[in-house]
Amino acid sequence: MAQCPKCGKKLKITDISQFCPACGVNMRFVNFEDNFYREAKIAELSQARMHVKVRKLKASFVGSKLAVARLIVMLFPIISLLVPFGTFTINLPYKAETFPLSGLGVYGLFNGGGLEYILKMTSASVNGGNFTSLRNALFMYASVAVFAVGIFLVSVLGFISIKNMQKINVILSGCGIVMSVVSVIMFRKFVDISSASPMGLLSGSVNFGFLVCIAAFAVAGTINVMLWRKGIPVEYDEGMLERVEVYKKVKAGELDIDSLPQPIVETAETRKIDAEIEKERADYQRKHGKEAGADGNG
Repeated sequence: MAQCPKCGKKLKITDISQFCPACGVNMRFVNFEDNFYREAKIAELSQARMHVKVRKLKASFVGSKLAVARLIVMLFPIISLLVPFGTFTINLPYKAETFPLSGLGVYGLFNGGGLEYILKMTSASVNGGNFTSLRNALFMYASVAVFAVGIFLVSVLGFISIKNMQKINVILSGCGIVMSVVSVIMFRKFVDISSASPMGLLSGSVNFGFLVCIAAFAVAGTINVMLWRKGIPVEYDEGMLERVEVYKKVKAGELDIDSLPQPIVETAETRKIDAEIEKERADYQRKHGKEAGADGNG
């Protein structure tokens, strides 16, 4: 049940007036000034927190020339997956299907049910080893795609941690290079095993796509190493970071919002506003003071 915010008297359903039936206070406006200043302080801290996030977001994308360059090179590893590492052919009775070892090729293999067929054939008594070798090469290639997508996602989410996201991208780039090499080695092994098989159910050939992929990861890694060393400058307005620190302490219960001044952090901007308010107040008092004096003389 509702109660009066001043005297604490419990209100009945029939007490529809905005005045308390016990103490007579206007319940709608009681503590209005205190609540007004409290909301103003909360707004000051919340806006500072939001502005810091926006500044970090902006800096992570266009905070420097290197940051802009990262926006471009973060797509290189994904684009490089369009160039095939090689091709492989599954020779079935009355039909032979050739697939490129590329991003689109692996997607088509998965979407068309070819991957399921390869996994089933790994347990076959004949050519099972060939299919196992192909499966391993495909899995290694899939890991390359995962690292390529990871670089893109980490670059997009770079604002979460301006300092650490570049480190993660450097690690992902290094892993992408290593897995590209492992993938082409595994595929080369598959090609050798298939060419030596008398059945001829599988065949394949290696292409230069792995070199393109390694180069793409290397470029992305180089840009992120440079960003890691130089950092990304983030410009903050005066008092913005101080307000964020106060916000954290208020949220943690270390500070009471009501005990803080308003504005919580004084800056050149708040001092200018205070000076304008004082000037208008002085002009008002001077104008109306003269009018009151003139009326008294009359």
